[in-house]
Amino acid sequence: MRNECNIIRDLLPLYAEKMVSSDTVVFVEEHLKSCESCRKEYERIKEPQPSQKISGTAPLLKLSRKMKVKKIQTIALTAIFAIALLVSAFAVLSAPIYFPYSEGLVTAEWLDGEGIRLTFDKEVTDFDYTVYDDPDGGDFCYCEIEAWTSLWDKWFSTGKGTLSATVSIQHTKPVIAVYVPNDGSENICIAAYNPNGENQIEKRADCEGTMVLPRLSLGYFLILAAAALIVLTVVWFFTRKKAEVRVWTERIGLYPAAYIISHCIVSGINWASYSLPRDFSLIVFLSILLYSGFLLAHNIWRWKREIRELNP
Repeated sequence: MRNECNIIRDLLPLYAEKMVSSDTVVFVEEHLKSCESCRKEYERIKEPQPSQKISGTAPLLKLSRKMKVKKIQTIALTAIFAIALLVSAFAVLSAPIYFPYSEGLVTAEWLDGEGIRLTFDKEVTDFDYTVYDDPDGGDFCYCEIEAWTSLWDKWFSTGKGTLSATVSIQHTKPVIAVYVPNDGSENICIAAYNPNGENQIEKRADCEGTMVLPRLSLGYFLILAAAALIVLTVVWFFTRKKAEVRVWTERIGLYPAAYIISHCIVSGINWASYSLPRDFSLIVFLSILLYSGFLLAHNIWRWKREIRELNP
């Protein structure tokens, strides 16, 4: 009988967590009906013990719940990294590849009473134009034109045909059409229209020598992220023996790391950008995805380390 009690008591933790076969359930229940000592042991095992830490004798239900949480975290982590991978691929594939100016890349034609008709080469898959007054106070305005394609359009586009647009002219100022190559080279004046003279487009080159400079804001943000990461690394080094401070320093430091990685994915090692709003929004979005994934990975790593420390 004593040997049977020892066997039952070894089985009670598993029985309490419903982790035994039906035959074992019957065996344990039959014994509990006739053994008051084992019944008391069973009641003790069933009592909640919120302060009990994970150990070899801890209830297995708590461990089972931890495993379920870990499984959910792993699934979430995989999903976040999959989304981050897709966003990274989108950022690379959709990045604009600006065309240098060449004859026939864009042509300008005056439409009486409407404005300037722009027609692009068939290789151009997207374009933009901006009309603004001469910043030096001249009595004319510029129409800056950009044209680009992307890896996505090169590899997967079925063809958009020849792109065109009409630039409406709502005033009587002369308009100078300027092509902006966005590669650090000079802007190209392709045509001009004087509504007070003959209604036609005339070649002119009085704006040669100007160029559009890339915006450097991404470089400033990258420097700020790198500086924050260095400072947090120093803080972590001097406070690594204080568990709570160390953990929060690690969690905060993951975001600058995520931002730097996102910057490299979207813009490479370049600091300058000719498409600042697009690049910055992609970097921020991707960094948030990566940061969420890093936090999940950090939590899983900490939980595994706690398990190893409590179960040497």
